[in-house]
Amino acid sequence: MASWIITLSVITALTGMIVFANRKMGGMRKDGRPNQVPWGLVMVMCVLGIFIAFVHAINLAGFETGPEHGLLGRFGR
Repeated sequence: MASWIITLSVITALTGMIVFANRKMGGMRKDGRPNQVPWGLVMVMCVLGIFIAFVHAINLAGFETGPEHGLLGRFGR
C-alpha cells in the first residue's frame, strides 16, 4: 500500500511542478531579464517522470511490462 501512496504522490507532485513551470515560463522577471532556469526543459523532465511513475503503477497493478512481454517478444525475435 505504501508503494501506491508514494507513486501517486510522485505523480501529483510532478503534475504540480508542471503547472508551476508553465506559469514561470509564461511570465517575465520583474527586472526584465530572461529566466535563468529553462522552464520548458523542466516541464519535459516532469512529463518523463510522470511516464515512468505511470509505468511503475501499471507494474504495481500486476501487469508485466518490458520488452520480453511485448507484442513481438524480446528484440523482435
